[in-house]
Amino acid sequence: MTRGYAVVLLAASLLVACVSMPERTYRLSAQQVQRKIHERFVAPIPLLKVFQVSLLNPVVKFEQKSGRMETRFDVKLSHTPSAKSFTGKVTVSGELQFDAVANAIVLNEVEVDQLSLDGEKTSYMEFANVVAQSLAAEKLNGVSLYAFKPQDLKFGTSVYQVKAMQIIDRGLQITFSRTAQP
Repeated sequence: MTRGYAVVLLAASLLVACVSMPERTYRLSAQQVQRKIHERFVAPIPLLKVFQVSLLNPVVKFEQKSGRMETRFDVKLSHTPSAKSFTGKVTVSGELQFDAVANAIVLNEVEVDQLSLDGEKTSYMEFANVVAQSLAAEKLNGVSLYAFKPQDLKFGTSVYQVKAMQIIDRGLQITFSRTAQP
């Protein structure tokens, strides 16, 4: 009888300890974000009704110093009327923010850090850079990189909200704090 009582007491103590956790931490790796970006940009992006931009093979890197996420893509730019296409690489970076309405980590303040198209001369590259900056601002700002399901924000009867996000050496660390219960 005393042994059974001790087991129940231990289980209850562990349950109380878990429920009373004021904070929870979740780590999101570069590979997890990379998969989401790949899924998000699987279809070409139409541009000015004459171009198709394909962003392929994303490689995500979190920059601790700048607090930004950097993504390098292979890019294919197709000119529909002439059937001409260009290939190259583009590197974009942006700030990560939490959108409480969508319960998602979104990309904002997007900038094109580098663009190179194979075999293109400088005169075309200036125009391509202007177009790339505009496209990045229009198509990438506010893009959801990772959405939390409602059950991800609950543990037992406790509901959590994002308290802080920090870029760490292995990805993104999100700290959740328990909300006050009504």
